[in-house]
Amino acid sequence: MSRSNVGYIAREQMERITERILSDYGFEPDDKQVRPVPIEEIVEFHYDLQIAWETIDQLDSDGVVMAAIFPDRKLIILNESQRRLFEEKIGTYHFTLAHELGHWVLHAADGAMLRSVAPAAASPYYCRSLSHKPAEEIQADLFAGCLLMPRAMMERAVRQLSMLGRFRLHHLYRLAECLKVSVSAVSVRLEQLGHIRMGSDGRIGRPDKEKAACHEQLTLDL
Repeated sequence: MSRSNVGYIAREQMERITERILSDYGFEPDDKQVRPVPIEEIVEFHYDLQIAWETIDQLDSDGVVMAAIFPDRKLIILNESQRRLFEEKIGTYHFTLAHELGHWVLHAADGAMLRSVAPAAASPYYCRSLSHKPAEEIQADLFAGCLLMPRAMMERAVRQLSMLGRFRLHHLYRLAECLKVSVSAVSVRLEQLGHIRMGSDGRIGRPDKEKAACHEQLTLDL
């Protein structure tokens, strides 16, 4: 469901929002350990949102519905028809939960930062696998990336990887496995933070070494 006039939060502000959430929960990304963010615990215990599995019949030309959040019920529904995908790809599962939490924090909760005009804010958000997403879906994705891959933790990981030389594909996969996210999410986040450069052909390079022909084919884990 698309909302209009929901506003926009830039990445730098989103970084601060998600850092505050992690700090309030007691997860400190600035310590010396690179580890996954406990997204299920944050959703269920910090925000008191329920997680359930149900078949969602909102299947149309706009894409497959992965999940939905029902703000008035404080309920996140994961599409039962996609359960196998979620079980096989833990990164997709974690990102979907973080995305739905993004809708809650940004668009739906009391005091939400980008609440749409009432009463639309109380209606469900159906999150589809779209190639072209509306603004609120892009914002929820940005929230999820910043939350699951905190800037301080990513900076530390980059410093560690830099000691090994240039980025290689297996480094991205190892980092994704460590953080329990997909390699595509890691790639987007590292590019967002300015640590890698993604070519239109899917190759990766280092922005600080534009003249070096150090590229490697990247297969996105979708």
